[in-house]
Amino acid sequence: MIIWGGTESGVNTGGRYDPSDDTWESTSTGPNCPSARVGHTAVWTGSKMLIWGGAFLSALNTGGAYDPSTNTWTAMTTTDAPSARSGHRAVWTGTEMIVWGGYAGSGDFLNDGGHYDPATDTWTPTETTGAPGARMHHSAVWTGDEMIVWGGMYGSSPDLYRGDGYRYFCDPVKK
Repeated sequence: MIIWGGTESGVNTGGRYDPSDDTWESTSTGPNCPSARVGHTAVWTGSKMLIWGGAFLSALNTGGAYDPSTNTWTAMTTTDAPSARSGHRAVWTGTEMIVWGGYAGSGDFLNDGGHYDPATDTWTPTETTGAPGARMHHSAVWTGDEMIVWGGMYGSSPDLYRGDGYRYFCDPVKK
């Protein structure tokens, strides 16, 4: 298990837990480690942990790939990356990370995102035609060929919670 970042004041540290011998080892904070943040997302690729977005004083559109086998970080490109956000959601498709929704600050909720391909370190925007209303703190799951988004909020009062969702079809192979 790998954990990284968080707390109200934001940190850029983490740890790796090995349940077989009940031990913890710190994650590197060396070169290319993302800056401190909260409200970010993390996905597991099968060999690396991808961290993206979040906020520390303001929303961020940066991230990094952590390789536990070498205890090193690789910075993710920001070229064509989605706008800065926190409270968004991310799913792993088997070949790419899809980021969607979130909060940019100053009352700006988002209904867009991007696809990140770690093999090429490239971003492409998500399709916005037919996208649901902007939201943050929603749920998102990957079914094998689509991302399903449900719920979330688009304001701070209880009547601003979303009770809807959508299916975002994406065939990463055909993209």
